[in-house]
Amino acid sequence: MAGRDFLLPDLGEGLEDAEVVAWKVAEGDRVDLNQTLVEVNTAKALVEIPSPWEGVVQKLHATEGDVVKVGQPLVSIDVEGEAEEAKPKRKAVLVGYGVDEEDEVARARRARRSPGGAAAAPAVRATPPVRKLAKNLGVDLAAVTGSGPEGRITREDVERASSRTAVALKTPEGEPNVIPLRGNRRLIAEHMMRSVREIPHVTTWVTVDASWLMKFRDELSAEAARRISPLPILVRALAEVARDHPKLNASFRADDPAIVLFPECHVGIAVDTDDGLLVPVVYGVQARGIVEIAEWIDSLSETARARKLRPEQMQGGTITVTNVGTFGSESGTPIINHPEAAIVALGVIEPRALVVDGEIEARHACTLALTFDHRVMDGAEAGRALKALKDLLESPFRLGALPH
Repeated sequence: MAGRDFLLPDLGEGLEDAEVVAWKVAEGDRVDLNQTLVEVNTAKALVEIPSPWEGVVQKLHATEGDVVKVGQPLVSIDVEGEAEEAKPKRKAVLVGYGVDEEDEVARARRARRSPGGAAAAPAVRATPPVRKLAKNLGVDLAAVTGSGPEGRITREDVERASSRTAVALKTPEGEPNVIPLRGNRRLIAEHMMRSVREIPHVTTWVTVDASWLMKFRDELSAEAARRISPLPILVRALAEVARDHPKLNASFRADDPAIVLFPECHVGIAVDTDDGLLVPVVYGVQARGIVEIAEWIDSLSETARARKLRPEQMQGGTITVTNVGTFGSESGTPIINHPEAAIVALGVIEPRALVVDGEIEARHACTLALTFDHRVMDGAEAGRALKALKDLLESPFRLGALPH
């Protein structure tokens, strides 16, 4: 048998790395062709990577929680049926982003030299993700003893060191609970930070008399012989409004500054799961009826909560809707799903005191929040677009005219 390195494949357009979630094999295990080797997280989706060969696992080049770049070694396998001389004479030791053994030696030599020629502290053996974690947790790697191969410092070593440091800071209630960001939580945090860092967010709100919306929902549910929620009605109405207010369905191109207006409306639906917030996409909303949109939302939500979404099911969105009313919130200031230009939040629909024809009445109502990219729209444009959405949802005739 000959040893071969299996490189992390390209798992989707624009993806540069993946986080190792769970290894399904161990060093020394025999694997078959297409047997699952590992589960990784990328683009907020859990992906199973199969073995390209039959053979014996020689080395795992990453531990759970490490981030591996596309094209770098993931696992080495002694492949059956290949000549022994085909085995590489030298293998790179790669964990996370990857560290070549020669680089480690060179780094150690450099670390032993100070500007004045005096000896410096020995080099610290840790991958970039581990170094980043240590920096975030305030851990001095020079004071940490590595438990990994050849004394390499692992994520667990850093977390233990952080916990020991936290003991000195503990309150009467006990030690603080440090929860490392991994998997979808890490990806969501990075995505949200990028959105806030790159997009100038502005949020505006409007109260909607939802009386006709709820009646229309009940009629649709009876017609479809299934319960239809207000969410797919809002999604279809939003696509209709985007025809007259195209900057809702847009993106800002930063490298060559321009506003990109999309001809089709692909609506991302924010779904709350045990792994965090996922945003699968309903494609071509303007060409679909409300009942069909409801079926798409239900199916995508089910798939998301079962952790079976594919990366391509969360790509290509042009605007996002989040239903904050499902957990009782009246409204919020939703963060734009980068690189889109807008996101709409639907608050809880419940009876409120509204003034109707000069009289106070208890009517079903909700608050809509629109967060928009101020580079794409100014306040007046966004306000007019949100008012148009409100007017549509409050009109029994225009609601009834929506394809359903």
